[in-house]
Amino acid sequence: MIREQSKEYDSLLDEASAWIARLRCDSVSAADKRRFSQWLNRSQQHEKAFDEVLDTWEDLGAAAFLPLEVGEIESDRQRHSVLFNWFSNLGALGRGAAFASLCGVALLAYNLITGAPQITYNDTFATQTGQQQRVELPDGSVLELNTQSTVEVVYTEGERKLSLLAGEAYFDVAPNRQRPFVVSVQQGTVEAVGTAFNIYIRDRETLVSVTEGVVNVREKRDASNPSPQHRRVQSAQQVRLDRRGLGQVSRFDLETAVAWREKTLILDDMPLPAAIGELNRYLQRPVDAGHESLAGLRVSGTFSLEAPEATLQALITSFNLSTTQSAPEDPLYLRFE
Repeated sequence: MIREQSKEYDSLLDEASAWIARLRCDSVSAADKRRFSQWLNRSQQHEKAFDEVLDTWEDLGAAAFLPLEVGEIESDRQRHSVLFNWFSNLGALGRGAAFASLCGVALLAYNLITGAPQITYNDTFATQTGQQQRVELPDGSVLELNTQSTVEVVYTEGERKLSLLAGEAYFDVAPNRQRPFVVSVQQGTVEAVGTAFNIYIRDRETLVSVTEGVVNVREKRDASNPSPQHRRVQSAQQVRLDRRGLGQVSRFDLETAVAWREKTLILDDMPLPAAIGELNRYLQRPVDAGHESLAGLRVSGTFSLEAPEATLQALITSFNLSTTQSAPEDPLYLRFE
């Protein structure tokens, strides 16, 4: 049935078709994927428009195998007005790109809708002290591991399942709304469609920080929690998960949360023992900053993780700390005189 559409919705359909053509290009970048994720998550109308164009391209993909020239398809538009009403409003450049990429874009549409080809995949990635690793997953998603981190990756036919077992990782997710991308942690799960977010497991809590798009964070379901809560977390927001469940969603500083990706540690009025705890993740020789004399000291600044030992020495010098060590394999003990 033909339905009238507002100019605003027609514009969304045009934008959706342009995104499909762009995502099909060999030159598509990670930044393009992030911008697409932001566009898709703006509203339900954006999602609806994208779904409609994907359905249209499926039909166009089938039409591409019929014995028709492009001109014949063009002349047939009036008899298939539902199929082509958005297409007639495309500019010359957009229309040319669409026809030029007809078969390829139709294939992309099919892949995005059905998840085909369903790539199955199973691997585990881990980093040692001071190491970082960047992994390109088979669906185009990117995984970045910080120091002392372990991630298991299992792609099934219906789901992309990952488990962050320890440490910290950044996930840049390739869109596929029919094949959820779910990261499990001890206290629950983080689900995304096409977005980017950071997960940091520290002490007995997990911190989820979203840098692009939207994720759904859900508590773990078990006998003690048969009705787990969930939170929708947007860009520049974060939420904590611990043994008590989900905390409240709050704002955070994007640069600080993912500074580790640039091998940088940013401290903002942090207690010195906590700062040393962060630095310990990168140090080959552990440091004990639990002495009561350090409790009142606070530190701010930007420090390089390229040489964490030098950063530690700078903190020792700045605060005029004394150090002791019983044996080479023992921790270095700090105190403030």
